[in-house]
Amino acid sequence: MMVRFDNSQLPTDHLFEVDERIGGTTAENHPGYDKAVPVPEVRTVTHFHGLKIAPENDGQSDMWTSPSGVVGPRFTNEWQELPMRQSRLTSTYHDHTLGIVRLNAYAGLVGLYSIRSQKEAKLNLPSGRYDIPLLLQDKSFNSDGSLDYPDTWTPMFAGDTAVVNGAVWPYLEVEPRRYRFRIVNGANHRTFSLQLSNESGQGAPTLYQFAPDHGFLESVVPIGPTGDLDSLVLQPFERGEVIVDFSDQVGERFTLTNNAELPYVGENSGSDLGELMQIKVTDPSEDPIDNSANPKNLNLPSSKKLNKNSAIKTREMDLGLAVKDGLVTYQLNGHGFGDKEATVRPQLGTTEIWELTNNTNGSHPIHLHLVTFEVIGRGPNGTDTPDPNERGQKDTVRVEPDETVRILARFDGYSGEFPWHCHMLEHEDNKMMLKFDVSTGKGRGREPPGRGHKP
Repeated sequence: MMVRFDNSQLPTDHLFEVDERIGGTTAENHPGYDKAVPVPEVRTVTHFHGLKIAPENDGQSDMWTSPSGVVGPRFTNEWQELPMRQSRLTSTYHDHTLGIVRLNAYAGLVGLYSIRSQKEAKLNLPSGRYDIPLLLQDKSFNSDGSLDYPDTWTPMFAGDTAVVNGAVWPYLEVEPRRYRFRIVNGANHRTFSLQLSNESGQGAPTLYQFAPDHGFLESVVPIGPTGDLDSLVLQPFERGEVIVDFSDQVGERFTLTNNAELPYVGENSGSDLGELMQIKVTDPSEDPIDNSANPKNLNLPSSKKLNKNSAIKTREMDLGLAVKDGLVTYQLNGHGFGDKEATVRPQLGTTEIWELTNNTNGSHPIHLHLVTFEVIGRGPNGTDTPDPNERGQKDTVRVEPDETVRILARFDGYSGEFPWHCHMLEHEDNKMMLKFDVSTGKGRGREPPGRGHKP
């Protein structure tokens, strides 16, 4: 599929203030950019999150275009080729522009897409109007209804209003039957810890999760007070697909609640934004016919698992921060975006283990372009068993403070440069992004010295 995004009709002044202390916002601080040409305030580039795609079509942060016709240093052409040759998924397409991704996404440049499969169709999941995407975000508004966002960069944005599929604190009327919800965290920074609740606090239906970011889980995971997990925790741009059975709930009203603290450090003990949307179970004139599969009995398709013993390299990847001139900068392996010496070079067609160690006081969702990966360990030493709903293919993973998360990834499909970064957009904008260069083994350069890999 070929896609072209046109921003030529946008104004040249941004909706929000652009903080020029942040890399990528001026000719002087934009890596690889012509120093003689001012960087436009309004720039966009679209990334299809989770796609296995060639680097020139990946919508990377320095491939932007602008209404004035000025383009980023790695822009190649207006059309993006989307091959769609991969496992099924629900995900986002969103802005990825260097230095202002937090502003562009907050302004509205986040959408949803899905890839379906024949294996998925055979499961007899709820479909049609019973298959509902939920894009969760938080926003703040001025008295005139316009969006409010800080004028200068902040390490953490917290909106005071829940927005679901673009609507403020919406409600949904459902029939007494099973529904499929494709839940996506599309917030700039906020983590969501999700449950269904009612006024009595009892009897809320269970969330049966059957899919993570990609493909399917090893088995269905019940989530709720009596489930295998208390809540569905999603950091920015993680996804979870669930089935909820409202069959015996006629007349009930449920609230999709959030119990994640902000800033998120792995605690789910209360939130400043606790209610997200309401669900009302209607009393239909006729009993609904529901032939969809019971989630308790779902036999999920198995996916081909990677072999840990096939990993040719283990890399130590540190998540950290530094302070320069009073400004906090988030870093990966002690470097920020544009530091070419920090680029690691996996070999095309090989498998590696990455050990992501968080040395900051907050959690970070780490996203790798190009690849899907398996979470093979987490905890203080990276040896604890992953959560039940992490046992599948992912492209974004939560790393909590003082924790090491071990992921197993195969670098196949395409060679070339791809980013890996924190998906909290305020962090991504302020340096917490590096590149990896998938090499064909024909001499693309040396590995960075020192910390960053182990033989």
